[in-house]
Amino acid sequence: MKRVAAFLMCLTMLCLCGCRSGGSGESSGSGGSKSEAAVSEPAEQEPLRVFIDVEFGSNVFISVQEFLRDYETETAKGGKTKYKSFQTVIEDLGGLEDVEIEIPPKHGDERDTYLTALRTEMMAGKGPDVFVCLSGFGAHYFENNTGFCFEESLFRFPQQAMERNMFLPLDDHIEKAQFMEWDKLTPIIMEAGKNEHGQLLLPMTYTMPLGYYRSADVEYRLEDTSLTWDDMLSGGPETLLQAANISESHQSAALAPIADYEEDQLALTEEELLEYVTSRMDAGSRLGEMDLPECSNGLLHPNNWFDQENGASDELTLVPVFSRSGGYSAIITSFAGINVNTKRPDDAFFIVDYLMSKDAQQSRLYTHMTCGNAVPTMEGLMSGRGNGVSDGDGSNVYMSKNLYPEFVKLREGISGADFYTPLDRALYDMTLEIYNNPDKPLKDLVHKAYMNMSMELAES
Repeated sequence: MKRVAAFLMCLTMLCLCGCRSGGSGESSGSGGSKSEAAVSEPAEQEPLRVFIDVEFGSNVFISVQEFLRDYETETAKGGKTKYKSFQTVIEDLGGLEDVEIEIPPKHGDERDTYLTALRTEMMAGKGPDVFVCLSGFGAHYFENNTGFCFEESLFRFPQQAMERNMFLPLDDHIEKAQFMEWDKLTPIIMEAGKNEHGQLLLPMTYTMPLGYYRSADVEYRLEDTSLTWDDMLSGGPETLLQAANISESHQSAALAPIADYEEDQLALTEEELLEYVTSRMDAGSRLGEMDLPECSNGLLHPNNWFDQENGASDELTLVPVFSRSGGYSAIITSFAGINVNTKRPDDAFFIVDYLMSKDAQQSRLYTHMTCGNAVPTMEGLMSGRGNGVSDGDGSNVYMSKNLYPEFVKLREGISGADFYTPLDRALYDMTLEIYNNPDKPLKDLVHKAYMNMSMELAES
């Protein structure tokens, strides 16, 4: 467990700082007479504000500000490389010329103050027009290895924000989309951004805990997609290994469904959480009696080391983590949405539309969301060199010829999807506390975690 926790810590990164440029106050009138008002100049349109918060929890050690400045390359005269900014690319596509990018501070009190002020602004009916956000939590590491701190996203529970009508319904806009290919965005993933009001959020990336194996080393095959957590515990060493070594930060996949967001309460009992923890610990103790196949326990993402070493020469098998309710779920790690209070819905959708396109999903911006963490929602990407995703350094990353078909099979069997949230952080904290306090009663530690999770939901 200690090894897995260390591995997960390596899968987080610096939140590099950028600052919000400019306010968003509404224009006021001149206060003159009716005749003066009739001849006065129209109020200047405010810039379209695009909030981008994709660095906390990322594995990319280049700021998103730099990526957006040098967003796209082209060859200039003399063979020199010329860079285009994100805003220039939007203009060249026929879009608006007044995009204002807002990037929050990277950590600590400065970030907390910023996000608190932004939430207050949004409650007053203002705020950014477009949101591009990582979901869940991440870790910011300080300079000189002096420690780290966890950071959370603007929307701690995107599901609750959807229920509270914070986002603009996008269905009518999607029908007229210019850039995204809606039929190539994985339906089960996109469904998570929808409620009775329509499609409110557009998931950009997702992941799931799983294991990578050489097929010759294991008997398991991804054929029965209705297995349960209990089936994993009674299966072969490869499924038991996944149960015991599930990513500490993504345990909600095993407990799905974990919450009822309409009622703002947990969807599992304290007894069920204790049973899960106990069974996982038992699985870990049983592994010592088995001959275990070589594998990579981790997350679904485009550049797994096991695939790089074995995928070209060996058939590969993926083993997901099945949930207590049956099937296996995806965890959405980033999304785009539009402020329900935007005064420029068409311009805002132009940005969102582009961000869901193939070009955007292969761009440097997505590197912060995919590298070592997740895969994009557009189907067909990662299938080969021309369909690779950016590594942030000018190269494309894609799956091997033996992994990609297995990934497609895995994707087609997904039974549901949910957003990464502070509940995942609470489960991580619970696991760490159990590991660090072997002498404390397990029931008490689970009770503490369960109460913390309940309060997270009720107070958000």
